[in-house]
Amino acid sequence: MSIATSITGGNAQSQLFDLLTVVANPALFQSKLDELNAATETYKKMIELAGPADEILSIRADIAAKQAQATQALDDATKAATAVTVKAADEAAATIADAQDQAKKLIADAKVKTATADGFMGQAMAAQQKADEALAAASALQADYEAKSAGLDARMAAATIAQAEAEAYRDSLAAKVQAFAKGL
Repeated sequence: MSIATSITGGNAQSQLFDLLTVVANPALFQSKLDELNAATETYKKMIELAGPADEILSIRADIAAKQAQATQALDDATKAATAVTVKAADEAAATIADAQDQAKKLIADAKVKTATADGFMGQAMAAQQKADEALAAASALQADYEAKSAGLDARMAAATIAQAEAEAYRDSLAAKVQAFAKGL
C-alpha cells in the first residue's frame, strides 16, 4: 500500500483545496481516515516484526558467539585432556620401567642372598655333621670312661676289702705276737 501525495488520491494541485474537499464529504473523509488507519496498522505490524527480527538476529549472533566459545572451550579441553593423557601415559611408562628395574635388582639381590644362604646352609650342615661325629666320639669316650670307672670301682672295692682283710690279719697277728710274748 502506498501513501498518496494528495489527500484525495488525485493530482495534488492545492493541498488546501484537497483538504477542504475531504472534510466537506464525510464519506470520503471516513474512507481516507480508514485508509490512513489501515496503513498505520500495517506499518505498526511491520515495525513490530522488525523489532523481533532484530532481537532474533541478535539472539542468533549471541548463539553463534556462544557456540564459537563452546567450540573453542571444547577444543581447549580436548587439547588439555590429550596433553594430560600423554603426560599420564609417559609417567606411567616411566613408573613401570622403574618398578621393573627395581624388581630386577630385588631378584638379583635375592639370588645372591639365596646363594649365600645356600653356602651357609652347606657350612652349617658340615658343622652339624662334625658336631654329630664329635658327640658320637664323646659318647663312646663316656661309655668307655663309665666302663673303666665301673671296673675301677670294682677294683677299689676289692682293694678296700683286701686292705680290711690285711688290717684284720695284721691285728690278729699282732694279737698272737702279744699273746706269745706274754707267754714267754
